[in-house]
Amino acid sequence: MTAGRPGSSRDRRYAVWISATAALFVAAAAVGFVWLPAVQAGRSAPDLWDAICSAIGLPARDVQAAAAVAGRPASDVAWTAATQQLLARGNAARGVTLAAASCSNCHGRTGVSDDAIFPNLAGQSAASIYKQLQDFRSGMRDPAVMGVYVASLTDDDMRDLAAHYASLPEAVARTTDALASADDPTRRLAEFGDPMRGIAACAACHGPLGFTTAAPSLQGQQRGYLEVQLQALASGRRHNDISAQMRSIARQLTPREIDSLAAYYAGVPPGGVASQTSAPGK
Repeated sequence: MTAGRPGSSRDRRYAVWISATAALFVAAAAVGFVWLPAVQAGRSAPDLWDAICSAIGLPARDVQAAAAVAGRPASDVAWTAATQQLLARGNAARGVTLAAASCSNCHGRTGVSDDAIFPNLAGQSAASIYKQLQDFRSGMRDPAVMGVYVASLTDDDMRDLAAHYASLPEAVARTTDALASADDPTRRLAEFGDPMRGIAACAACHGPLGFTTAAPSLQGQQRGYLEVQLQALASGRRHNDISAQMRSIARQLTPREIDSLAAYYAGVPPGGVASQTSAPGK
């Protein structure tokens, strides 16, 4: 008998099974490491290690190398018990005075900006505002615009400003019509992400499904501001996200996805008013 006993290495079915498994492995590798990265708009073809990092949601080697060269963490802020206790002592009444002197011209008297390039601060968590102020002062986040305003602020000043803006009503601009008119791919990215590209759901960290410490609320934020920040994170110009989570995600987004997510969170229906993205935001 030439076929051999079932299950033996001479059985033709065994050879077919091995060949099919090997072919499937090669096809999966080609799709995951060659084809999928190649069709992502605006991205150059990564090497094998970068492709593996992308597939499992880790920062690519170029981001890790940049951090190593800089020799500094993405942010000096650590969420220790001491930091949490500092924020708990925030004086919102004092923060009102500080905001009127240096913040209201750009961010609005009530924490809602009249200019789409400047973010709304009303209702943001104290931790989120405190971290960004610290990062601007330390230079971890580009201080080109904000540097002059934060240079003289003490830790207590930042704490009180954060307490003030956290106490204001949230700037919720999303409407039922905007939510209903959002296209399915945008809604899926916001609510479920795209695991195949290493994109976590926006809602898992920025609400409403959950909030990560210092992650800002996106609901009702300025469309132009969101676009500029996602573009800056994708290019690496902004790099104060701890563990590079947002840079890893933003690099996977296409320009169209960035635009649609910004419109979704700003409450702008598809085809609505165009955003302003001509200048760096705060």
